[in-house]
Amino acid sequence: MNIFKENASVGLETQHAVRTDKKPAQNFFMKAWKFLLFLTVFICYIGSMAVAKGNESTEEYLENTGMPTQEIEALDYDVRQFIVDDLRGSGKNDWKINTDILALTKTDAEQNRVVFYINVYAFQKDSEHRIYAVYESSTGIMPTGNDKLFLCLGDSFVPYEYGGQIWYKKAGDGGWTEGGGLTANGQLSGGGTFVGRQLGDFRRKMLVKGCAYCYAHEGDGDDSRVTVDYTYHPPRERSEAGVYILIVAVTAFIVMVLRRKE
Repeated sequence: MNIFKENASVGLETQHAVRTDKKPAQNFFMKAWKFLLFLTVFICYIGSMAVAKGNESTEEYLENTGMPTQEIEALDYDVRQFIVDDLRGSGKNDWKINTDILALTKTDAEQNRVVFYINVYAFQKDSEHRIYAVYESSTGIMPTGNDKLFLCLGDSFVPYEYGGQIWYKKAGDGGWTEGGGLTANGQLSGGGTFVGRQLGDFRRKMLVKGCAYCYAHEGDGDDSRVTVDYTYHPPRERSEAGVYILIVAVTAFIVMVLRRKE
């Protein structure tokens, strides 16, 4: 009987030991499963947030930068899309509108009836700045490859890259046609110049708009001015007097030739 009791006691102790050994293993697998579940949910949440952010409309994107609704609505669709695509392609998130800049715009047109509307928009992320100069002709113009666009920044910025895009269309047409990209032909310490046919070279009058940009680092100065200067050089118009003289000269030459034949 004692032997039987001892064997039974040993068996119970053995079973208890086995059950005791299983509990740590079960607890470990349970914690691991909970952790994996939490990690999966977290990754799905981050992914859904990223997808939702990527699916933002251009209006929503600019609203999140703090840009006023009125300015967003007044911004041309093509230019708005260009700016948002450029900011998204920077690899940086959470750009904010910079309202501390002082925009100075000027147009120099040889024909006073031509007016250029120019606006400047600036965005900042930490020490990085992206500045966009948007312009559009009020009436049809005919650039001959001699126009010039000057974009200059104060010493609170350190420019390092320039670029842009232009669009054009005939007066009365609905949609705009995308032209070529803009590249600064000349760069100074605080500004870049866009010149030549990239600003337009047309044989008939067209409506023209463009968006030139500048990427800049944070500068050491306190001059936050952004100066935009567009110079329009239309084709030279022949004077009526010159045309009249040419017609008279040709007529006289023909008369002289005919008299000699007689």
